[in-house]
Amino acid sequence: MTICLTACDHEVSGISAQSVSSFLMSKHFGEHELIQKSSYLAQAGIKFKSFGELSISEHSFGCEVQMQTPMMSDIYHLQVMLEGESLVQCHGKSEHLSAGDALIVSPNSPLISHYSADCRKLIIRIPVNFMVQTAREFGYRISKDSIVFDFEKQPLPTSGSFISLLNDILQQPQGSLCERGLMYYSKLLANAIFGTFASNVNPVNIAHTSQHRLVERIREHVLSHITQDISIDHLAEICQISRKSLYNLCDRELGMTPSSYVRCLKLEGVHLELSQNERIRNVTEVAMKYGFTNLGRFSAQYREHIGELPSQTLRSITC
Repeated sequence: MTICLTACDHEVSGISAQSVSSFLMSKHFGEHELIQKSSYLAQAGIKFKSFGELSISEHSFGCEVQMQTPMMSDIYHLQVMLEGESLVQCHGKSEHLSAGDALIVSPNSPLISHYSADCRKLIIRIPVNFMVQTAREFGYRISKDSIVFDFEKQPLPTSGSFISLLNDILQQPQGSLCERGLMYYSKLLANAIFGTFASNVNPVNIAHTSQHRLVERIREHVLSHITQDISIDHLAEICQISRKSLYNLCDRELGMTPSSYVRCLKLEGVHLELSQNERIRNVTEVAMKYGFTNLGRFSAQYREHIGELPSQTLRSITC
């Protein structure tokens, strides 16, 4: 399957390597120093696309270059080699990438990247908060409050959900999806990344998800009405099935009751607010907003699902 960014917001060719470098930094792909190993050539090119939380670049420098990136503290890089070769060095390790290879670079990773003259690379920039949110939403337990991917190249899958989603995103015309649709596709791709690249996240049985169309319908409805009271009868009506069939569906696909699934999604919403909204100073008001009236039970459920007390989450953003 051919990988190519066919629908983009910005495209230019016949420019200098330094112009590509400056453009990447302007789009927050990481501050870096570019060392050009040959005389000035105007043979570089870049395509760029913003897709929900994702920023996507397909670029070539048109000559041999070395890119030194001191640190990327708030983003992940999914790097996909399309043509040529690239040597990527990180924390004393090296990976030699050729066409068809892919690699995830985690935050806090100083990089030295060498590009061959014919190298063409696709890079998808993924914010840390978005990756963490997606991991928890799709039922992963995060170790030590951060997600770290193994620095090890993988052959790009030729089929499956990862490659299909990647191509859908690269070929999706600008404006064809609403904000909700962009978020949906972005989260599906992030989830597919967890299934493709080794990392320190582990599935949690209580929150594992399903691709069953009715489960997806329930998820979409709950996330769209996350602060409201959602009854089992209402979910059954949305799925156009009986209460008994709804319970059987959730037990078979999720390993939990419908109400437990709704609670897990609500706990994710609370965690997102506590960890990202700097204006929040009180756990109780957020818990009540999401319908948790028994604060003692809420704290216990939050700790079981998230891995820490809600007060600890709140302190981490206010410190």
